Formats: sequence, structure tokens, C-alpha cells
Amino acid sequence: MPVTAILAGAAITDYDWLASELSHCDTIICADSGLRHAHAMGRVPDSIIGDFDSVDPELLNYYKDKSKIIHLPDQNMTDLMKALSIVNATHEVIVYSAVGERADHDFSNYLILLNHNKNQSVILKTPCDERRIVKSSVVFTANIGDMVGVFPLLPINTLSYKGLKYNPEDLGGSYIFGWNGACNPVVSERVEINLDSGAALITRSYRNRKS
Repeated sequence: MPVTAILAGAAITDYDWLASELSHCDTIICADSGLRHAHAMGRVPDSIIGDFDSVDPELLNYYKDKSKIIHLPDQNMTDLMKALSIVNATHEVIVYSAVGERADHDFSNYLILLNHNKNQSVILKTPCDERRIVKSSVVFTANIGDMVGVFPLLPINTLSYKGLKYNPEDLGGSYIFGWNGACNPVVSERVEINLDSGAALITRSYRNRKS
């Protein structure tokens, strides 16, 4: 499946890691000041979108003949929402530099993905972990020893796992917001999380984390 990378505005501390990640992506979209990350690696993005209140105007001007520039001043949409709105619906999406800097931005981005209407995979990724909102069953590859967390955002009737050490019923309770499925070790490279309703934040912290 084709992959679109979105570069958001939070800090990046490892450009070697990001460059390696982008080498597997088919399209690059910069959300406003995320343009500085592409520029730091010498990558020309396919599109640059936002209200442009935080991007360096000289940097934006440098790309005016190199990338598609979309100015959307709508203050009711965040720059990530704007970037997601132009992604090809057939693409998987990986968002970089979107989490880990401010807690309010992190949770805002979870809510954005919760309300994202396109039926596509969207992952928020850092050198240490990846996070996604799922509304149905999901299967992904992981390393044995990684830690997975499952956190209901909307009520889930039935929840089950494969490839994780602990089963959700071990914790008891209803699968509603506040149920805490943190710190579940990966025991198989193929992880399957099945939910029949609702929505959950799924986190995967890598065993070999980069600082």
C-alpha cells in the first residue's frame, strides 16, 4: 500500500532516523512549520499546507516553485487536520513530529484521529513508539519484548488480543474510557487486537528505544 508521510511542527532530534523512515514513503506533506524538517534533510515535499502562522516565510518562499503550496487560513482546523484532508484515501498515513512535545497537542491529535472519517490507517510515530486510533480490529508486526497499550476512548463491547502476554479479561471491568490496558508485553511478532465496537488508542513502545 502506498504511504504518505506528514511532517508536523514538533521537534525532531534524530534526522537520520527520520530520513530512513521517509525513504519508505511515496508522498511527503508538510504541515506548516513541519517544512523545516524536510528542509533540514534536503527533501522537497510534495505539498505544504497550513495557515502559515508558524513557518518561516523565507523558507516557504524558497519552496514556492518546488512544492504545491496550499494556504488554508481556517482557524477551526489544525494544521494536522488540513494535512489529513488532502491525503489520498488509498494511502496509509504516518505522521511524524506530532507527539511528545506538549500534552495538549498530543491529546488533540488523538481526538483528530478519532474523528478522521477516511477509512485508512494513520499512525503517529516517534523514534520511541507509535500510536494509532482504531475503530475495528487491527493486525500489526512488532518485536518480542515491545510494550503495547490499549486504552478505550469509546465503549467497546468485546475486546480480545493475540500476540500479547496478558488478556484483557485479566483486568476485568468494562472496556470504557478509563480502563487501563498499559504495559502488555509482545510475545509474538504478529499482534492482533480485536474490538467489535467503539474505539481505542493503541500504543506500541519499542523494546530498543532511541533516545
